[in-house]
Amino acid sequence: MMEQTIYQNWELDSLYDGGSRSERLKKLMKELRTKIPILQEALKSVGEDQDQLADILTGVQFVQAGWEEVDDFLICAYSDNVEDREAVNLMDESGIIRSELNTLQAELDQVLAAIPEAAWLEFTGRDDVAPLSFYLSECRERVQERLPLEQEKVISALAVNGFDGWEQLHGQLLTQLKFPLPQDGETEAVSVGQAYMQAMFANDRSVRQQTAAIMREVCASRSDLYASVLNRIAGFRLDVYRQRGWDNLLKELLEQNRIQEESLQAMLAAIQRNSDCIRTYLKRKAEVDGLDRLAWYDLAAPSFKTEETVPYEEAVRIITNQFHRFSPKLGEFADYAFTARWIEAENRKGKGEGGFCASLPLSKESRIFLTYRDTYQDVIVIAHELGHAYHNFILHEEPAFARAKGTSVAETASTFLENLVLDAAIDGVESDREKLALLEMKISNAIQYAGMLPNVFRFEQKLYEKRKAGLVSVEEIRQLLKAEENTLYEGIVEDLNDHIWMYTSHFYDTKTPFYNIPYTIGYLFSNGIYSLAKEKGTAFVDRYDELLRHSGRMTMEQLAMEYLGEDLTQPAFWDKALRPVQEAVAEYIRLTDKLQP
Repeated sequence: MMEQTIYQNWELDSLYDGGSRSERLKKLMKELRTKIPILQEALKSVGEDQDQLADILTGVQFVQAGWEEVDDFLICAYSDNVEDREAVNLMDESGIIRSELNTLQAELDQVLAAIPEAAWLEFTGRDDVAPLSFYLSECRERVQERLPLEQEKVISALAVNGFDGWEQLHGQLLTQLKFPLPQDGETEAVSVGQAYMQAMFANDRSVRQQTAAIMREVCASRSDLYASVLNRIAGFRLDVYRQRGWDNLLKELLEQNRIQEESLQAMLAAIQRNSDCIRTYLKRKAEVDGLDRLAWYDLAAPSFKTEETVPYEEAVRIITNQFHRFSPKLGEFADYAFTARWIEAENRKGKGEGGFCASLPLSKESRIFLTYRDTYQDVIVIAHELGHAYHNFILHEEPAFARAKGTSVAETASTFLENLVLDAAIDGVESDREKLALLEMKISNAIQYAGMLPNVFRFEQKLYEKRKAGLVSVEEIRQLLKAEENTLYEGIVEDLNDHIWMYTSHFYDTKTPFYNIPYTIGYLFSNGIYSLAKEKGTAFVDRYDELLRHSGRMTMEQLAMEYLGEDLTQPAFWDKALRPVQEAVAEYIRLTDKLQP
């Protein structure tokens, strides 16, 4: 069999030739905007005609999938080239489509809520509607929790230049935020992403320390502006909640993630019970690094480094081998993603920062974005994003309404495959130092998801409570964040990152409130699934695929009970999900004990 070429650049023109200047893309956007008012008119006259309503549902699903495809493609185009102004302009138009789609969805919800119970049971029992019944039932229930339709439409319309406008302003401010860092004897103005990566991962601690100081100075000079934006976003959200009569700040978060507050609190309590595990690791890390106290820029910097780089071709081999070992279907999917040029990995200037997986449901494809720098960490990022793509691959065969899932469940496959590849790498090395380097990656993820993000979640809750009384100053924001970070780091980390709230985009996301904590939920939920998979072996593969397939049709509690036999409202599941972290820390302590003189 002839070996296929592995590319480090993705192919976007096969989706829409010309990228952001694609005529086919603009035609699709025009079609979506044209179709929405037609569907709105049809809803006005649908009456009791179930066939017509089923046709309308098909149309709404097309618009929903079409908007998702357009929006994610434009994110790809912009990330590929941050100077692409046409992509920025079209993203603004995509925001308008989203607002119109929200209005259409609200009108559909009203129609569904008005159907008598007997007729509803008949309608949702139809073969063409039954797969959508979970989503449609949510729509009916949602009406009871919202304002009258005309008021919800006004909120949606005002959000374009209000709520969403503030989020877009934050994005623009971030692109303009530059940090003058010494580079090869000269000073170069770099982006926040580049500065943050240097502060977190530069080999020389003095470089990390200097970078952190420059970041603090630049951020401090602009913090008032960012605080204004954050205040307005929080204020708009609170105003909407107040108008709807919502007293619980977490209501929308719980609704979006299809999780009960009892389950969320059980998870947070488990994290608190197990927090000594992370503190034990951080204390040992300080000892290994020869420091009395750590700083925020030490937390992710490896104390142990892998001896060798990992060329991209080797990363492909590692990932595909592990995927094939778990499931032939998963392995074949990964083979295709690499050879079909779904992945943009090249380390070059002009790209955006970070990593993501874009879903293109009309094309039934995905695209993965990252910058590959020949490290094991980059290998894990690819595995993580391929998990999202595999989840998309399974759900792209489902109707659009049956694909809708919260962030927590969306992280299920990605974290699972990240664990699959990282654990195989840990088991495969013989050198203690190599193993320690990989263990640090695993534990660093745990610190982020089970340490930092719960802190951030509590910070956001207190920020919103304080915002109810008026504007929150920069100093108040910093003190709120510092107080929460000290719940985990006190006595171990003395120099905290008190400006991270400025450049963490999740705080400014208007679609997803408390955007950070769903990643913790997803991380631990996936850990629990991964533990079961290791226990059951190949017998779990089909059940794993079915869990992913039904991730848009069940609550998290239902998924856990159906496919894992676990009750998320009880502490047992979450304690078990944290066990791999405890085991990794215990192994880290054991191996570092061996290195002591």
